[in-house]
Amino acid sequence: MLFLIDGYNLMHSWGRLENKLSREGFRRARRRFLDDLAKALGPDQALHATVVFDANRHPGDFNLKAEYRGMTLVFALGDENADARIEELIAIHSVPKSLVVVSSDRRVREAALRRKARSIKSDDLLDMLERRDHRPPVIDEGDDRTPIAPDDRLWLDAFGDLDDLLAAQHALTPPPMLTDAEIAELQREIEREG
Repeated sequence: MLFLIDGYNLMHSWGRLENKLSREGFRRARRRFLDDLAKALGPDQALHATVVFDANRHPGDFNLKAEYRGMTLVFALGDENADARIEELIAIHSVPKSLVVVSSDRRVREAALRRKARSIKSDDLLDMLERRDHRPPVIDEGDDRTPIAPDDRLWLDAFGDLDDLLAAQHALTPPPMLTDAEIAELQREIEREG
């Protein structure tokens, strides 16, 4: 399973975007967010994660496409925004059903659903990661002393269980949207980054 993550959307949902940061402070906040995300995903899942960020200018601390803690980072310089780049990545993916698109943005979620990729809101991913961290270790039935680290089966089970819930939730309630003020502040932070 491949994760395609709307970086600043998840960073905002996680409370990692602070107001009025300097360019360097913004970069440090983004790097802390990426460190926390890689840790929460774990090394196996981080290898299957692509995090896409908006960019008006070169980020300065990363190349436009970079590897960090196993994750692939993409800065959408030259695109309308990260949403447009994510939509493009969904559209060109050869097996979109293997994608889990993480964003609370309606446009991105609808693009995922059109290609039959799974779509999950940023808050739901955070909830799932928190639940996973608090689960007791899974024990191999052959040896009750040997814990097995969470692996793809755990994620497949979790996302499989969420499919019906997310479809119903998507149909019944609109996704939470950023306010105009929050969007404007995010744009100012991105512009200060360059």
